[in-house]
Amino acid sequence: MNLSVIPDFLAIGGLVLVFGSLLKRTRQTRLRYWLVGWAMILVHIVAQLAERNLGRGAAADAALAVSLSMLLLTSVAFIWAGSDTRSAWWRDLSVTLLAAAPDVGFFVLASYGAQVPLAYLACTALGLASTVWVVRRDRRRPAWSLPALVGSYALQAWFAWHGAIDDALNWMLFWHYLAVAFCFYRGALAPSVGVVFTTVSFVAWAAVFPVAAALDPWLGAWGIENEAWNLPKFLVATGMIFTLLEEQIGHAEHASLHDALTGLPNRRVFARRLDHALKRARDGGGRIAMLVIDLDDFKRINDTLGHAAGDALLHFVAQRLQQGIRAGDTLARLGGDEFAAILPDVADRAAAQARADRLARVFEASTQFQGHRLSISASIGLAMYPEDGTDETRLYAAADRAMYACKLAERPGPADPEPI
Repeated sequence: MNLSVIPDFLAIGGLVLVFGSLLKRTRQTRLRYWLVGWAMILVHIVAQLAERNLGRGAAADAALAVSLSMLLLTSVAFIWAGSDTRSAWWRDLSVTLLAAAPDVGFFVLASYGAQVPLAYLACTALGLASTVWVVRRDRRRPAWSLPALVGSYALQAWFAWHGAIDDALNWMLFWHYLAVAFCFYRGALAPSVGVVFTTVSFVAWAAVFPVAAALDPWLGAWGIENEAWNLPKFLVATGMIFTLLEEQIGHAEHASLHDALTGLPNRRVFARRLDHALKRARDGGGRIAMLVIDLDDFKRINDTLGHAAGDALLHFVAQRLQQGIRAGDTLARLGGDEFAAILPDVADRAAAQARADRLARVFEASTQFQGHRLSISASIGLAMYPEDGTDETRLYAAADRAMYACKLAERPGPADPEPI
């Protein structure tokens, strides 16, 4: 009995359990596709085990058909893990796998040793049509994707017409896994070490099919076992887990430096950037303006409409304020309903005041929440370096005093939220 694939079965089975556990924690759509893909690899290994231990006949042919088809469908699942058409992942996956049916039909015909060129050509034509239909749903597809698909299926048809079915199968698996590598890299948040490693591993996985076929006459003499060609898939699995770890570290670092509600830099980042701006100003003799922005009567929103309405208003205010600052400025939420801004390289107090007045005008807009129109005013305090303070503490204190002086000045009170 041939049990050579048992180690692969145990390794991939453990990997499926790992990805299943990760999915319970993160609920990422991409991770769902990965889990489906690795589950298919597990089925591929089981079918491979059955095919190697069955005698010649229909049962062995069926096992071979399942084994090869799972390799192809795995690539399809991995391709759509990097797609942007994932709003209903189970529907997209189902449609995509159904669209791959003609390609699966090609593999089934080959597994049973069919010698009907027209049947292979029919599967090729239908595969091209269905794949083009699916790919057109990807809004980010490059301009060369459709011509590349036509060329890929044309070469597949050429192999089929000349009876080189094994070459056609290897070609199909080769370009599918190359497409996986491209989609994985394109769908990554950033080209990190894990992303590059996984992409290269997918390219190696794709190369296994033509390279192993080309070297097959010499493999026995060189002492290279067939199982050695499974190394790229384990490198891919390692790279995927490493990529997830990188992303989680990145998310944790971002969360430690940004406000969870508005996405703005938090007090820690604000203090760091203010210190950096002051050092630059001291070295270059420049001037810095600091603004402290406090919403007026914000408690009224929370008390009358609830904290959800208050959060919606804070998010809206943050977006509007971001539109009113320059690329080199820093806007942060310091806590509660208090924001602050650093305006480096301002000419004088008049220029800084004009910038502050421009920010004040963003509060003339309003947003809607559960049938109510939310609007609010704000008090903005201005402090200048070096006139009002030469370090972070004194500059903030001066801006804070100016903000409270503005709040105490006579001004019309904000209107109550009005039903729409």
